Amino acid sequence: MCRFCTVQALERKVYEFIREHSLFAPRDVVLIAFSGGPDSTALAEILIRLKSLLGIELLLLHINHRLRKEESDRDEAHCVRWAEERGLPIIVERRDVEAFCRLKRLSLEEAARIVRYEVFEARRMAHGASCVALGHTLDDQAETVFMNIVRGTGLSGLCGMRPKEGVYVRPLLGVRRREIREFLERESISFVEDSSNLDLRFLRNRIRHRVFPLLEEINPRIVEALARLSLNAREALALQEERNLPCVPGHEGGGIPLDALLLVPPSERPWLVRQFLREVRGTLWDVTRGQVEDILRLVEKRKGEVVLPGKVRVFVQGGYLWASSSPLPLVDMPSWSFPLHFPGVHTFPDLGVVLEGRFTPFSGEVRGLVWREALDYGQCAFPLVLRNFREGDCMQWRGRERKLKELFEEWGIIREWRRLLPLLCDQEKVLWIPGLALDERVRVQENSKSILHVELRRCKG
Repeated sequence: MCRFCTVQALERKVYEFIREHSLFAPRDVVLIAFSGGPDSTALAEILIRLKSLLGIELLLLHINHRLRKEESDRDEAHCVRWAEERGLPIIVERRDVEAFCRLKRLSLEEAARIVRYEVFEARRMAHGASCVALGHTLDDQAETVFMNIVRGTGLSGLCGMRPKEGVYVRPLLGVRRREIREFLERESISFVEDSSNLDLRFLRNRIRHRVFPLLEEINPRIVEALARLSLNAREALALQEERNLPCVPGHEGGGIPLDALLLVPPSERPWLVRQFLREVRGTLWDVTRGQVEDILRLVEKRKGEVVLPGKVRVFVQGGYLWASSSPLPLVDMPSWSFPLHFPGVHTFPDLGVVLEGRFTPFSGEVRGLVWREALDYGQCAFPLVLRNFREGDCMQWRGRERKLKELFEEWGIIREWRRLLPLLCDQEKVLWIPGLALDERVRVQENSKSILHVELRRCKG
């Protein structure tokens, strides 16, 4: 009998969702965010059962937020015992979220979210995991979309959560919460209940326990209806992205040129600003329509500043719209340079970035994304370094040798930021300015034999 024939109904549903959205690849190491609650328990159990079919390896991660004292310790002990019974490796992280909340002056919900994703990224990299699997369900999706509507969201907020966002995957996003409960009860699988899920101080809990029961009286399939709204919004957003991205050159790596933004129809500018903010903040959480409108007023006036949650400054300077989550550096910032060894992952906490590189044979196709690039290995003079700008730096750009100083002026990169930008260099030249430019001498050609793939991403937290 084939392996797939023995898969039960819920596992089959999750398996087909995973395949439809390409959540995993064979030999992936999957880090499961495991609270011990019903959703993460069902996720872990189902992935255990699908493990050989998918060809993946599993690793559990439990974060003890230390918010519920003895109950938090009880949950931790349960998770460790649950993992041991199934022979799965488990990592336990203990974090003082309340202290972090006070230090950063954040809400408890936001502080816990930041801590979680900081741990996810650190542990994913430390253990070589390909992705982090989260236990969000279709009910969570509906609640998220509704919360965004209440806040006055735009189109992007209606999209809710995506099945795959970077290294984060949500295999249960097509499953109702009641299906999970029925599965756990039928299979006699133990889990813990988090008492904070009943705490009505939190907006999501008020929506879950007070608002949705009323909505279900009007439409018993309100969860599915909001999920369809989310899907429709994603399709509309994809069309908008296809149409708008070419309109604002240079937005990926630095500021948005004001002149280019003002050429876009007014109805489409809010979307571009939100995408820009997503790149800087990593999320659009707590960004309201009103704040986006304030930013668009800066664009029209060509001056001013708006401060967003998380102390992100959005301001106009040099004919560009800029956003920064840190104070402007000093113009006379000292030179720095770090040696690189590929394949491998390098973390630079002081810069707030991670650089990853790997080699592959050239397959005839290169798909580039923001902060990612493919270089012709044979045209690089190794060893490589990551360093900042120095006077006299040049690169081959649009058919001729150009000084970086001149390019920065053309791109509207203000002087205060030039020595902060990380540059990938070999022993002879600047190869890549992430998000801005690639030296044409190392661009992949038809006769390229080996490719160096590099990716620069922001550290979480």
